[in-house]
Parts: sequence; structure tokens; C-alpha cells
Amino acid sequence: MGGDTAVIRAARICYQSTARSPEADVRLLRRLMSSEPKHNTVFEHAVFRFFVKCPLFVARQWMRHRICTFNEKSLRYCIADREYYVPQGLANTEAYVCHMEASFDLYEQLLAAGWKREQARGVLGTSAYTEFIWTVNAWSLMNWLQKRLDPAAQWEHRQYAEAVLGIYREVMPVTATAFEELVLKR
Repeated sequence: MGGDTAVIRAARICYQSTARSPEADVRLLRRLMSSEPKHNTVFEHAVFRFFVKCPLFVARQWMRHRICTFNEKSLRYCIADREYYVPQGLANTEAYVCHMEASFDLYEQLLAAGWKREQARGVLGTSAYTEFIWTVNAWSLMNWLQKRLDPAAQWEHRQYAEAVLGIYREVMPVTATAFEELVLKR
């Protein structure tokens, strides 16, 4: 919500300046992105809201970034869907799938036996999928992207970060380009 324009407006208020041209706006954004110390508060005026579906282990890493707001599907109130992540290219994935299927079978048996959802969910592994809404401002998004696009980050999480980066490029093309060139050095 707001895109590059929200950042430009916020910066122009700070400096009490007016836009002279689209090129001047691009220069302003690049200057803000590359300045030391960073003038990051202006980037907080652009906000993103994502619907995310991912394995629990990815969600738990994601939610360590308390620079944003999350609301997750509650398995206390909702029944878990029989969906889970299976790593590709590893040996013995058949045993992995058998284990995940058995955990969902047990989950369903416990529910049928009268267990509460909040207790039965304990048998599900962290490869079970979850869903959440993620609201984040552009500055915090860049912080998250910088960490989650790092080659040392878990491969599965990097795949989500690449997808988010693609959306970021569409919504805030000028800011995203400056971020990639000046911060990510891509």
C-alpha cells in the first residue's frame, strides 16, 4: 500500500521539497537507500500485506522477525489440512512420506476419539503446512529480504524470499531496484 510514491512523499515532507521530475524522485530514493546513516523511516510508510502458505518450519523462521504483524491459521480452532512439505532430491523420501501420513492418520484418530484440536495437533510435524497473513512495512521487508536471501539461509526459505522479492519489484520498482543494487549488490 503506497508503493514508491508513499516513500517519496514522506521524504519530501522531511525536506520540505517538491517533486521536480520522475528522474528527481528516482535520485531521491537512491540517495535515501545509500545514505549512511540510512534515512529508513521514510520507507516505513509503504506497507505490504501477504497471504503465505508454507511449511511450519519455514513459518517459525519467518516469525522470528518481529518487525511486522502476523495472524496465523489456528489449529486450536481449525482442523489441519493433510498437506505437508517433502524435501526434493534426498534419499529415503518414502519413509519421510510414510511418517507424515502416519502423523496425520494419528491426528485424525485422536480427533475422532474426542481429543481437542489443540492437543491432537501436537503429533503433526513441522513439515505440515500453515497459513498466515503477514503485514510488513517496506523498510522491515528489506531487512527480512536481506537476511532470507543470504546464501546461508535455508534453501526453502530463500525460495519464499525470492517470490516476495518479485512482488516487491512489481509494487515498488524504483525502491526495489535501488535495494538490489545498493544493498544486495545484485
